[in-house]
Amino acid sequence: MKLEISSVLQLKKIQINRFKIEENIEGINKIRLYSDFDLIVWSEKDDSDKQNKGIHFVLKVNEKVKNPALKCLIDLIVLFSIDKNISEDQQIKFILYNGLSIVYGIVRGMVYQACSILPPSMRMLPTVDLNRLIKLKLEEIKASST
Repeated sequence: MKLEISSVLQLKKIQINRFKIEENIEGINKIRLYSDFDLIVWSEKDDSDKQNKGIHFVLKVNEKVKNPALKCLIDLIVLFSIDKNISEDQQIKFILYNGLSIVYGIVRGMVYQACSILPPSMRMLPTVDLNRLIKLKLEEIKASST
């Protein structure tokens, strides 16, 4: 029996707007994360009828921590292709849950690879509770619309 295992959500494009890393081997090995994201719709210049959905994601690591070993700012846009045969509501859920998981995995890899002087234990970003992040963002959107 053959099973279709590919997701209805596929990575299409990554645009890095800002990627800044500061390393301090003498710094404190502490990680404090601040993250924000927005769902976006993007039309290609050559095909304005075709809209892509994605995530604008910002991650700040140790923004206000004094003397951290690692400090970074990452701002990127990730676009996805998604099966048009599923409902708009389902598309949004796939982008929120699967998409954010993909995006954060990419960001973790970028940080790990970009660090050159820190040992592995000091440059690995922690896993995060994306469900909580999504819940907080949805609550923020709901509060701002009332």
